[in-house]
Amino acid sequence: MTDQITPDTIKSERFLAAPPERVFQAWADREQRLEWDVPGNDWVIAEFQQDFREDGIETSRFGPEGDPVAESFGRFLNIDPPHRIVSAGVMRSASTGEATSATMMTLHLEAEGDGTRLTLIDQSVFLGKGETADMRRHGWEEILDKLTRYIEQEGDE
Repeated sequence: MTDQITPDTIKSERFLAAPPERVFQAWADREQRLEWDVPGNDWVIAEFQQDFREDGIETSRFGPEGDPVAESFGRFLNIDPPHRIVSAGVMRSASTGEATSATMMTLHLEAEGDGTRLTLIDQSVFLGKGETADMRRHGWEEILDKLTRYIEQEGDE
């Protein structure tokens, strides 16, 4: 029996009240990513490694505190500061190690007035192992909301 695979493209846009250089830095810097790059208010990053350069690798384990349910492994394919980051990777179940999706993610940052228009495009194939496009879409929305709040809080200081 063949598992059901489902391709999907998720596109999300945000306006952030900071220049592209600042938004890019929030994505490029490991310590800053630890502050905002996880969906859900009750989820945490249990492990995170980032070699932010073209052909560099990024790995993470995350989920509810004490129960990291997901593992991510990716590679940076293209980095054009402060305009673009392209990466590709695989999401796995932390308990079984089984791949749940494969993804290419493109982040585009464009100056707009005094801020940045962020466009995220996630092109994924969901492998019928419990992860769905709706779950991913919801996760990206939460992550981008956290990034927006992180950038805005910095401006308030």
